[in-house]
Amino acid sequence: MLVRPLNWILLVCSFALVSGCGRLPGKPTEADRWKPPQAVENFAELYDKNCRACHSNGRTLSASIPMNNPIYLAIVPKEVVRTVIDAGIAGTAMPGFSKQAGGLLTEEQIGILTDGIYVWAKGHEVPTENLPPYSAALGDADHGKEVFTAVCATCHGPEGEGLTGKGGSVVDPAYLSLVSNQYLRTVVIAGRPDLGMPGFRERVPGKPMTSEEISDVVAWLASHREGAAPGQSAETAQNNGATQPSTSNQ
Repeated sequence: MLVRPLNWILLVCSFALVSGCGRLPGKPTEADRWKPPQAVENFAELYDKNCRACHSNGRTLSASIPMNNPIYLAIVPKEVVRTVIDAGIAGTAMPGFSKQAGGLLTEEQIGILTDGIYVWAKGHEVPTENLPPYSAALGDADHGKEVFTAVCATCHGPEGEGLTGKGGSVVDPAYLSLVSNQYLRTVVIAGRPDLGMPGFRERVPGKPMTSEEISDVVAWLASHREGAAPGQSAETAQNNGATQPSTSNQ
């Protein structure tokens, strides 16, 4: 008498297992399934895996300038960002992510990253009046020392050696061996709000730094570097005097 009910119970359980196999405990969802790196097309995922550790996502601190900095996005040409993601910057810690540069990203993924970074600027546009150019030649280091004393010394010390509880040293050879002259210029312009460092407009209220003053300050900072700048050959440094723009504060 118990055989037939037992058979029905087993049959029902079998149907339940078959029909519910797509919802078995521990089975990954479609979003959780492994996919090859070249199949990722989501900006947030691409940025988190490839960029956030060095450049932040606006919610974390990072070693280099955050990509969501509005002034940075206002001055850096979009094609420059794409080229840097693609090929990296020789001699620096910035690697190339394209397959040609030894990375894993496709051209489409590099485009997704580039476009997504500039989406951060929407709704956070900055005034373009008196906006310095992204890149410029080094200026006069002697005058740069004067400008530094006037606008930067309150946080970084009169000689750039750093002040406890404020800004760190910006003339330490170890630091300068890690950053290019372009990076120094970019940070002077855009600041590091995530670290409490103001941009070129906020250091002296009502008196933005001019492009020439920025070039001069970068020249003075670069004059403390021992050897060529990151990404620069020793021959180039010697030819253009980039590492020794003047005899001040050597």
